[in-house]
Amino acid sequence: MRITHRLAKPLQGKIPVLVGTSILVLGLLALSLLLSLSRTSHVAVAASHALHPFTITSPDFRDGGPLPRKTEFNQFGCTGSNIAPELNWTNVPAGTKSFALLMSDYDAPVAGGFHHWIVYNIPADARERELEGNHAFTEGTTSFGFRGYGGPCPPPTGETHHYLFLLYATNIAHVGGPGLKFDDVVSAIGGHVLGATSIIGTFHLPQ
Repeated sequence: MRITHRLAKPLQGKIPVLVGTSILVLGLLALSLLLSLSRTSHVAVAASHALHPFTITSPDFRDGGPLPRKTEFNQFGCTGSNIAPELNWTNVPAGTKSFALLMSDYDAPVAGGFHHWIVYNIPADARERELEGNHAFTEGTTSFGFRGYGGPCPPPTGETHHYLFLLYATNIAHVGGPGLKFDDVVSAIGGHVLGATSIIGTFHLPQ
């Protein structure tokens, strides 16, 4: 997965808002934040008046569209390549010292969602960086119980799950050491968020 210094938005169903690309960024500005399902996590991180919206995109999928098969997990009956999608972002807030990226599935039957990827200490000047194998950033412990990217692996019921990639721009250069869990990162960046942006990818396994 390549991180370039460039990355957009929310959901439907169990996630209260999957309204569309432009709506999320506006929502992030006005919000008490984003999803009511994670009010103690994502929501607590940023104050609505302080957020600067910027833009996240991916050449691998469109916002609200399906993630490519290569991103699928490669265990527990899932047979993908477990390769993270490329994400690009632009219009970064002034004063940004690092980024934190959280990938979560809130359709999963787990309180607070299932967290597939936790990345932080991403340098503010990131340009054309390969996330995999590049140690200029730090990865936390996912809900799978390991560090690194864990791709989509929903139940083989045909139900579509939505995967929220939420990127925070922060005014701190170092969030913490390796292995932090989702709540640890959210707590560490609380009060330090300058802006936020997101993009959603979907995935399902055939019945």
